[in-house]
Amino acid sequence: MTASLATYSQFFRLGLETGICTADAAREWALSVIAEMDEPPGEVIEVSWRKPLPQVITDLNSVPGDANLEIAGSWLLGILLRCMSFSKANPHSVLTGAKQIALSMSGHIRDTELYSLFNTLEDELNLAESGVFGTVDGCKAEILEVLGRHSLPPPAELLNFCQ
Repeated sequence: MTASLATYSQFFRLGLETGICTADAAREWALSVIAEMDEPPGEVIEVSWRKPLPQVITDLNSVPGDANLEIAGSWLLGILLRCMSFSKANPHSVLTGAKQIALSMSGHIRDTELYSLFNTLEDELNLAESGVFGTVDGCKAEILEVLGRHSLPPPAELLNFCQ
């Protein structure tokens, strides 16, 4: 399945809003799209220009097409999974990003449940860190397992932009 430009743009919008991606990464993506297309949409050209972050987010929201927020969000959860698996990222930061992504995905009840699941994991992590219940390593393993169940590996070309 090939995702639309709008889905890719929403990946970057959500990534910017959660701190997973940078404005430079969104601009680089836009430039790569422009280089591949004979007549790229003007909205993608707008993303390629150096602008303040709020304007980049507005420009990403303007890219035409049917955006699949569930796929874009699942790709971002996949990025968080990679970060936590390989770089030992701070689990609190990962959970904060995961909760924001879950709220932004598509508004389905499943996403509200996903937010609640990440919120519960955050509570469990806090309890483990306080020595009240469980272990931090057990919480980290559970976070990885939940991310694994609810994420999709992002397309390889997106890995070049957000790491």
